[in-house]
Amino acid sequence: MDAKVNDAVIRMKQCKDQPLEQYKRLLMIELCELAKSTLSYFASVSADEKEMTMIGWSGSAMMNCAIIDKPIHYHVKDTGLWGDAIRERRPVITNDYPNLVKATKKGYPQGHVNVRRHFNLPIFENGRVVLVVGVGNKTEDYTKDDARNVEDLITGVWLDLKAKI
Repeated sequence: MDAKVNDAVIRMKQCKDQPLEQYKRLLMIELCELAKSTLSYFASVSADEKEMTMIGWSGSAMMNCAIIDKPIHYHVKDTGLWGDAIRERRPVITNDYPNLVKATKKGYPQGHVNVRRHFNLPIFENGRVVLVVGVGNKTEDYTKDDARNVEDLITGVWLDLKAKI
């Protein structure tokens, strides 16, 4: 495990007794710092992997998002990039979202935060996707190392996070 990731896991372990909202806020900060991103989120995934429930998102994501009705439940079949990590069962890195040509690209509604770069990845437990974690808008391209670091961080805190959600 990368030293930066290890340090982030240790910091999160030190605050595992914080209330859920505080814990999620700290985790979003760690994700953004680790991936050098301005946006981060995570969503739980239903047992049948057909629905996602957004349970955490960075303050900057919501501050820059002007959508009045912000649903937190999504049908995976209706999602674009958010659902790709579930459908493809692997990290999905998109370094040029505006010019992406992909069948699952849905765009985003008016008022949604602008996304230039994005990646998300599935977290597995007993062979099924239980969580999707994503970050966005790093100033340079995302790499497989970024995805591995985020996955290592979430894997390192998964039991604490799972106990809270």
